[in-house]
Amino acid sequence: MKPKVQMSRVFVALACFLPSLIVITPSAQASINLPKGSWQVCSESTANPNYCVESVLLISQTGVKAPLTWSTSGAGLKSANNLAVAGKVLPGSWSTSSWGSVGLADSGYGGIFIDVKAANEFVPWVFVDVQPAISNGGNVALAANPTSPNYPISLAQEVTISITLRVGEIQTGVTFGVGVDVSVDTKQQAAFSTMTIEGNPVMVPSAKSSKDCVGNLGVATALIRQFQSVIVPKNDPLGFDVAGTSGKLYVGSNGICKLSTPIWKAETKHFVYSASAPRLAPDGTTVNKGFYRAIIPVADAKVLWGLTNPNDAAKALVVSLITSEGGTKVATSTIAVLNGNIIIDVSNFDFPDPALDIALNPNYSSTSAQAPNSQDNQTPDASASTQPVVNTQKPTAAKPKTITIICLKGKLTKKLTGVKPICPKGYTRKK
Repeated sequence: MKPKVQMSRVFVALACFLPSLIVITPSAQASINLPKGSWQVCSESTANPNYCVESVLLISQTGVKAPLTWSTSGAGLKSANNLAVAGKVLPGSWSTSSWGSVGLADSGYGGIFIDVKAANEFVPWVFVDVQPAISNGGNVALAANPTSPNYPISLAQEVTISITLRVGEIQTGVTFGVGVDVSVDTKQQAAFSTMTIEGNPVMVPSAKSSKDCVGNLGVATALIRQFQSVIVPKNDPLGFDVAGTSGKLYVGSNGICKLSTPIWKAETKHFVYSASAPRLAPDGTTVNKGFYRAIIPVADAKVLWGLTNPNDAAKALVVSLITSEGGTKVATSTIAVLNGNIIIDVSNFDFPDPALDIALNPNYSSTSAQAPNSQDNQTPDASASTQPVVNTQKPTAAKPKTITIICLKGKLTKKLTGVKPICPKGYTRKK
């Protein structure tokens, strides 16, 4: 049996300027073999029918659902317009004749390409990238930014994207990525597993180089609304697995530099997740704001922290941001329980480098907690808590030594503590 890679040693970073992953792992042979190149659409003629894109669905703000169909032709797609020009050629697109019914009539694109492939040739991690598409003659092309044709235009924020994949023998360990209101669901079929990823695009500060994501002077080249995910298996030596967890854990952000698998520190029971982005927007002045979201199944919280009552999540868990000197000062965190998941949102922090840290409150005692209610009946309002997030700065120097002195004025006595405390006027220092 092949040994599992320890979670604290597994790290993956999304490159800031390419939809690829840089993975640093111990030497090991992968046991899951993914298809080479982009996955095909599932059909009888698909070369690998156990690893393919099964279906794509769009959902409007009003709940209108539009199932999409796959086509390799650009016929019927929106063509170049004042919002988009034809970029690189794409193999095809998912679209529908009722594109406008979900609120995309003025989006600048007429279909989407779901690019699913191995993160790189070394690991069996699956990278999912949604790209806007338009027609270019009879072909399908990337809907590119007219002023920056190397970048796609933004995806519509208000339209939910639902993607169902066949993922072969993959047993999911964790999913992470770029998006908001994301949910993941896995099902076991006879010959393969399916996974549905659903969520909305989010605005991402893009960088020309990873160097732009370090320090306070980095400037984003563009702000693009994107939707991306990375699926990491647990049944592989190069995967992510905390014994006893469900594999339905999701973590996300709007930073794509240093975006990584979470790290579980079993000794201290700390759950750490980090991502980064340039500090400044393209105007060179506005500070880019970020968010983190962690969706932790209630059953997983019991395994990780011994949390038996999900309604105690708000007081049982401590959510912190670890920043460098001069990092974010104001951020809020929300902890809620919904549909059997503990949902932790942290928002309004400054880029480039804050890391999310979730740990058990040392003052929490499960023995004083009430018995848990039925998970299916919980609502966000019933168990939600919003509060300022703890902000922890990395120490840069030792704190100066303080002393305490006693000051006397008749029968009055004052104790003062400081680096160089001085008695108030009229008081004398006790010797």
